[in-house]
Formats: sequence, structure tokens, C-alpha cells
Amino acid sequence: QAGGATDAGFLVEEEGVVIIDTLMTPALAERLLAEARRVTDKPVRYVVNTHWHGDHLFGNALMPQAPIIAHDTCRDDLATEWDTHREFLRDLYPALYEEWRDLPQTPPNLTFSDTLTLHLGERPVELRFFGRAHTRGDIAVYLPTEGVFFAGDLSFHRYVPNARDGFPLAWADTAGRAAQVECDVVVPGHGPLGTRADMDEMRECLLRITAHGERSFAQGRSEEEALATLDLGPFSGWGRQEDRLPPLMSRLYRELRGEFNE
Repeated sequence: QAGGATDAGFLVEEEGVVIIDTLMTPALAERLLAEARRVTDKPVRYVVNTHWHGDHLFGNALMPQAPIIAHDTCRDDLATEWDTHREFLRDLYPALYEEWRDLPQTPPNLTFSDTLTLHLGERPVELRFFGRAHTRGDIAVYLPTEGVFFAGDLSFHRYVPNARDGFPLAWADTAGRAAQVECDVVVPGHGPLGTRADMDEMRECLLRITAHGERSFAQGRSEEEALATLDLGPFSGWGRQEDRLPPLMSRLYRELRGEFNE
């Protein structure tokens, strides 16, 4: 979607359709389904949630009856963070609140921990967990025979990564592992289509921010002081700096204090 809004997609396999993320509002979810129906009359066999945030899965309630797949922690976090997260999105997108406020919680009902492969025809559809990143349970969808990688929010292209529920230090390492996957096309969670070079670029942005934050933390500077002296350099033109850099630095400081060592 334009403006860095949530990206989603679908795969047409021999035995049916795989939906990758269901978006935030009924209108967007229906539009995604309509696009799939325009391409094929095959049924939806699986729905994949790349993580637990509402802009990627509120539309679950609009999907046909099919297994909803996600990481183990996605289901857990959705259960514990549902109300708080809805309030956050209400404040962030007030104009859209009426569209999704009555949608029921529709959690994933098929979960996994590391990898899961769907066999709906000749080409395998690989679901992979690379480690903590934007959340503790981000997964990607990989088509090895096509060289296509649906990164979900493991990758933000040309926008400051959203780490409100993330793990900035771990994310940089996770993004590095994800970027080693052989692929020609990367579909990010937000931003334009790209390549592995775009994943590497986002990782470099994270590394620049976390390195500065680590130095500031070691010098006894506050989060506010770290933000005030942050120089994004080649990433200074990236979008969403005002609302995303403060929570990113806050999460980084919490990470450095060892609050997420479980």
C-alpha cells in the first residue's frame, strides 16, 4: 500500500489460495479477497499472520473458514495485548476506528515455533521464524522456487522500523539472518517492493541507531539525550522518524538493561 501502510498478499497454489496477512479494516480485507477471487476461483486453504499487530490481522474475522497460521507467541501476545493494542491503534488511526472496533478477536489456530512448510502443489511454501525482531514472533513466507520472500514486519523499506513491541538489538541480527535467504523479490511489511539489498539497508539503519544508543547508554546518557544527538546519516530522509524513533530508543534502553532476557 502507498504511504508505508501495511502490505499483504496471496499465493495461488494448485490446491488453493494462501492469504498472507489480512490487513486492518473490513474494507481492506474484502478488497484483498476480491483481488484473489479476480485471479482464481480456488478456495482459501490457509491464512498466514506474520505477527500479532492489528494492521496485519484484524481482517482475520472476514476470512473464509480456513486454518490461520502464525508463530506460537503470536497467539499468546494477541490474547494478552488485545485491548491495549486496540487502544493504541485507535489513537494512531482515529478515522479508521469505527471500521474495525466491533471486529471480534480471531486468533491463529495453527501455530509453530521454527519452520512449517505447506504443500499445496509442486512448489513448497515455507514459513520461517528467524528470531525476535519487530515482535517476538515475526515470521516470513518464502517461495524458494520463485525467489520471493514475504518479510512481514521483519523489513520496513525506507521507513524507520517500528520497534514499539520490538527488540532493536536482536532485530538487527535477525534481519541479517533473513537477508541471507536466496531471493530476488522482498515484500516488506511496510513500504515498496524491494530486494535483499533493501533488507540489508534497513539492518544498517538499525545498526546505526543501536550503536549510537549503546554508546549513549554506556556514557550514562538518558534516552532523551541519546535521541537528541542521534544522526541518521544516509537514512535521514526515511519516513516516520518523529513517532518511531522515541519508542525505538526506549525499547533499546530496556534491552540494554536486560529486561528482555527471558
